[in-house]
Amino acid sequence: MVYPVNPKYSELHGQCCYSSLESLPAVPDLVVFAISGRALEGSFDQAISIGVGGIVIYASNYLENDITPSLNERLRQKAKDAGIPVCGGNSMGFYNYDDDVFISFDHPPETRPKGHIGLIAHSGSGFTYLANNDERFCYNYVIASAQEINATVADYIDYLLEQESTRVIAVILEAVRDVAAFIAALKKSQIKKIPVLITKLARTEKSANLALSHSGAIVGNHDAFVAVCERYGVTLCRDIDEMIITAVLFSSGCHIVSGSLASILDSGGLREQMIDLADDYGVRFAEINDRSCQSICRFLDSGLEADNPLDAMGALANNVAETYLECGKALLDDPNTGLLTFEFEFRDGFSHYPELFEVVEKLSKYNHKPVVVLNSCTFASLHEVAAKLTQQGIPVINGIDVALRAIRHLFQYQPKTGSRFQYKPSFEEKMLDKWKSGLKQLNSLSEVTSLELMSDFGLPVVQHCLAENLEQVVLAADELGYPLVMKTAEPGIHHKSDYGGVIVSISDQSQLENSYSELQQKLGDRVLIMPMISGGIEVSVGMKNDPHFGPLIIVASGGVLIELIGDRAYAIAPLDMNEAEIFVRKLKLSKLFDGVRGQPPVDKQALIYLIHRFSGLAFELSDSIQEIDLNPIIVSEKGCQIVDALVISGS
Repeated sequence: MVYPVNPKYSELHGQCCYSSLESLPAVPDLVVFAISGRALEGSFDQAISIGVGGIVIYASNYLENDITPSLNERLRQKAKDAGIPVCGGNSMGFYNYDDDVFISFDHPPETRPKGHIGLIAHSGSGFTYLANNDERFCYNYVIASAQEINATVADYIDYLLEQESTRVIAVILEAVRDVAAFIAALKKSQIKKIPVLITKLARTEKSANLALSHSGAIVGNHDAFVAVCERYGVTLCRDIDEMIITAVLFSSGCHIVSGSLASILDSGGLREQMIDLADDYGVRFAEINDRSCQSICRFLDSGLEADNPLDAMGALANNVAETYLECGKALLDDPNTGLLTFEFEFRDGFSHYPELFEVVEKLSKYNHKPVVVLNSCTFASLHEVAAKLTQQGIPVINGIDVALRAIRHLFQYQPKTGSRFQYKPSFEEKMLDKWKSGLKQLNSLSEVTSLELMSDFGLPVVQHCLAENLEQVVLAADELGYPLVMKTAEPGIHHKSDYGGVIVSISDQSQLENSYSELQQKLGDRVLIMPMISGGIEVSVGMKNDPHFGPLIIVASGGVLIELIGDRAYAIAPLDMNEAEIFVRKLKLSKLFDGVRGQPPVDKQALIYLIHRFSGLAFELSDSIQEIDLNPIIVSEKGCQIVDALVISGS
């Protein structure tokens, strides 16, 4: 039953119209507010007082000359206290296809059937563009979360995961407002093996303007968000097109057990385009075996090559359907094929070879491997035929570029298998307590103290001595042996090289004394002496404590080029050994670890262990540390050593 409420009318559209929510004959399950401002707040209070089940607010709730807290914040607190979920404000509402409930001032195509895509959109326009257009996109729910007064994206994801009709969840996301609930929902999606796809908006905004360490300076909000998504199996999409096409693939039941891509096309030129674009996106074509090639050769016209991807369109002849069918079967039979794409020219109402539609249907039922129909052009008008095929479980995609990006996600998706790594602290409580209490008293740690912290947590630190006069400098050199490095140890100088505060390759006492005199006059008495380590590969490992997602680990090319070379990877702490190894492999630099051009391989496992151990430190002390910069770490045949450390404390 729908009850109209408006104090100005006694009747609307032939129905009794009520003056207020309190005058309704029953408590409604849902109240939809198409009003704003002060009137909204008063009616909102009525909804809470009678105990409605939920609320949808269309208005954006910005009041001129509003008081503090703002209207939105007042509504949020009231709804939270009452435990009533609120969709909006500034919401387009929602479409519930499962129960045929559509709450919006817009409307979807009437002929669209129920589907399996759960769509959540912060953007109202994103809601309407995706929900009210192409009938290939078949949903079970479409939700405009908008301002999230008392229901966040995390809540909607969690709800959709409980619906039997959900096969994939697609999210247009501006911000994560409840981090703990968001992560819990992502964990749940892994357990249920339901893919979550996210197009993140405003991802170029950086948060590193005030960072004091090199590591902090190369991290933005989006980097931390990506690291969280990677940990919990989210598929990140570059744009909305890529996201919805990927969702169509998952919702159609496309699952790849093993293997790579096989493709059959009707053009040699378009085949070349597909090969080029696949290389751009790292999509691998299956290496088909001799048996498959022999089967294909039996049906190809002369001059065509049995290969993958396959150009199967020869002379215009009557056996096109047989050729495509048998070649498609051969490709699907090949053990290296995981998915088959089927490309030919068609549009609504016309195809040179309409019999190929029947071929596609036969191939889609041939075995368990998914078949996807492609049209190479994004502008082809094929909505009717595409909707028909997609609703039969055969996805149809316009455009090779977006098709390959979506197919790449399909191949990369790895549902949760077994129990995930659970962090087990291996540090002594006494040592943790020492540093947790000590860090609260400090702003930034000296290099000596920073190195001591690393050493206490079992990280390999270069031998070093602190000196405050020439006599101590000479004694340190005698203890450590030449060649040496001398660095200023004066407080407050975070990036010593920027101030000329590092002198390397000191080979004897005369050079030692001159170096100390130079640094003493320029920057002050305190210096740090350590052995000069030659050879090896310079790596940077750092931590930035993201205000929303917690400690973020950064590994990058080391030395003075860290901020100039974009070779870096990010992960959320802590990391187990397997995660640390995957982390290292993300770097282009990792190719050097195995030895190139006559250089010996370095001890990569030592670096992996260091990252694993360091991530535990970052996790345990995240309440007390904002940034850590270990740069450089020298990785050699004999292991790795931290030769410079900077720790910025603070909660």
